[in-house]
Amino acid sequence: MSKTIAIIGGGVSGALVVLNILKQSHQAIHILWFDAKNSFCKGLAYSTDEDVHLLNVRASKMSVFVDEPNHFMDWLTQQQLPFSSNDFVPRTIYGQYVLSTFNELKESSSTVKITCIAEEVTAITKSGDEYVVSATKENQVQQVVLAFGNFLPAHPRSIHTDFQQSGRYFQNAFSSFIIKQVINQESVLIVGSGLTMIDVVLSLKKHNYAGKITAISPHGYLPQSHIENPLPVVAAYINEQSPYTLLQLFSLVNQQLKYAKSNQLSAHSVIDALRPHLQRLWLGFSLEDKQQFLRHLRHKWGVARHRAASQSIQVVNELLNTKQLELIRGRVYDIKTNITGFEVQYSDRRQNNSLNTSVLINCTGPESNFEKVEFPLIKQLLQANSIRVDALKYGIEASVNGKIATNFYTIGPPLKGILWESTAVPEIRVQAQQLALLLIL
Repeated sequence: MSKTIAIIGGGVSGALVVLNILKQSHQAIHILWFDAKNSFCKGLAYSTDEDVHLLNVRASKMSVFVDEPNHFMDWLTQQQLPFSSNDFVPRTIYGQYVLSTFNELKESSSTVKITCIAEEVTAITKSGDEYVVSATKENQVQQVVLAFGNFLPAHPRSIHTDFQQSGRYFQNAFSSFIIKQVINQESVLIVGSGLTMIDVVLSLKKHNYAGKITAISPHGYLPQSHIENPLPVVAAYINEQSPYTLLQLFSLVNQQLKYAKSNQLSAHSVIDALRPHLQRLWLGFSLEDKQQFLRHLRHKWGVARHRAASQSIQVVNELLNTKQLELIRGRVYDIKTNITGFEVQYSDRRQNNSLNTSVLINCTGPESNFEKVEFPLIKQLLQANSIRVDALKYGIEASVNGKIATNFYTIGPPLKGILWESTAVPEIRVQAQQLALLLIL
């Protein structure tokens, strides 16, 4: 007798679980895979059609399978696509890769049946030892995986809120309507200066937008660029057996950065050497350490850790040099709607300022506090106490392997508060492999 698993979310988090079940299972399993937007295997991140939107991880590290590190590179070769292992491949191609891998494994599997359901799940309730997943009909399943991915960002803080209903405001920076709305407007304000801002700027440049582009963020940081010809790397410096407090780790990293600078070594390698240890280190921090990190170091870490392809940064720098793009350090505190667009008021720590813009695009980063996410399913699960927000309000309270309750799991971004590094394919594919093994037992 086969068992039925419900996977909620059609993006890459859900896809990696499905792929690993298809690859590893030798028993009869029926997967009900739900995605209201019908973007299975791609989700928000990889549904873009813009070839200027690139992965921010090199192709050699983007296989969907932990135990097949060359899987993506082999697929690129089979498709006769001209990318090397060091290239940053367009995200639209990566979405095609995930979908192609899914279709191939689905067709070859004799034991796993997949039913893709393009409907919104509105409730999940316990029924004895099983669960009832409610969409247009009720579905009885034995196991559930919440693979939500990233949510849209919270609206910018503002005294006035009517801007949220304006057709010139975009909460979704990847909306297909942005270019049509923006192309003939005089000015664009992007709230946020991270990787999503870079994607928007690249799209505007590709479509020959001639107006003024302004980006504003509290710290005014831009992502760093991956270095094409890196300096020699630092030696491994993290003791795998030792726990660290936040202060100890911060001091150690600063020492290594100074050493790298004085010895002409790669500063980026100092950060990269941390990555294999990050989840263990985060799990060892006290709650106070984690809260202190979020208050004081999160933005600096984001700049150092989440780097962009050099060709993307080059375009941004060109626009900065020609003054078409301006980067402002400031906190938005009010947005007023007017005839021509918006009047945005902000503080730069010394005084209050304002600027006018025709279009407003939100690139502040995904909402992580589930208590603020406006989804019926999440509201139902919270109200039923089926899920709880973690202590940091950065995701869902769960064990390290994603277990929320018996036969009830999550993966990827909802584990950010538990593991911190839980949003990129290199980490999520490890979770997916391990979770698939739990599900098929």
